[in-house]
Amino acid sequence: MARSWHIANGHLATGEKDGGHVVSLLRLEEARARPLSHVQREVLAQLEHAAIPFLERTPTGAAGLVVTSSGRRRFGFILTASELALIDDGNTCAPALGRAVECRAPVDGPAGALCALLRELLGDHPARLSRMREELELVEQQVLEGHQRPDRRAMMAGTRQMLGLDTFYQGMSDLASELAEDDSGLVAPADRVRLRSLSRLLGRLSARLESLQDYGLQVQSLYQESIDVRQNQVMQWLTVVTTIVMPLTLVTGWYGMNFPHMALLDAPWGYAAVAVACVVITAAEIAFFSWRGWLSFGGRYRNDGRRRDGQTD
Repeated sequence: MARSWHIANGHLATGEKDGGHVVSLLRLEEARARPLSHVQREVLAQLEHAAIPFLERTPTGAAGLVVTSSGRRRFGFILTASELALIDDGNTCAPALGRAVECRAPVDGPAGALCALLRELLGDHPARLSRMREELELVEQQVLEGHQRPDRRAMMAGTRQMLGLDTFYQGMSDLASELAEDDSGLVAPADRVRLRSLSRLLGRLSARLESLQDYGLQVQSLYQESIDVRQNQVMQWLTVVTTIVMPLTLVTGWYGMNFPHMALLDAPWGYAAVAVACVVITAAEIAFFSWRGWLSFGGRYRNDGRRRDGQTD
């Protein structure tokens, strides 16, 4: 794994050149062994616990931390006019710089190398946002069809992922804008242009993410609405069944009273008459409920063009 990089013909290259380098990769212990200012030490002290990318100005340049959208990977950097020192105990910076070398990213100085590194970290984010939109569209289709319930655990995981991306984009945008507006000589003019381009890219990604968050809220609202509709249907069925059974319960309760001179008790056809009356009452109730649309649950229309639930288009 490469530990240093230099600039060759306006592009980032691996290794040192003439004993010098522009980018160096250090472990946390190696960075702390260097003579650091108070601000730089404070920044490195937050490396294990930082939750958002940020940058702090120092007397000789700048220092900051970059936290990925997942929050599980992070690295620090110390930027001066002559060197970019990356503090990474993991495996984040080296692969990204390797991709920047392969694609011959234009670099004029240490700040340009940092810009190329940050841009490589964003390389797969447009495709990631597209996949997230496709997943939301799939969930929406499942909710609308009602054949399969979406995975609520996956929905919440997607929401957490979007929150992490939002934090990541905000911190990265502030970091890039701060360096792009530098006029102290820390950032070369050409690298300032590249940092402004990076800031615009982050703005576009942030705008896409915001639309996805709104879409996600709509899908969740649609899912909750579908749950409410199902619950209302269940309650409506229970109400209909209870209403049908109530007259029958009244009849059986009435004839369950122990009075000696009740009608039809001694008639040979009394039991059949009560049974026929119960059937007629049940059929009449079902016919009435069907005519009112209480058994169709909003799915069919009457001949006069009105919905069976009484609503109109």
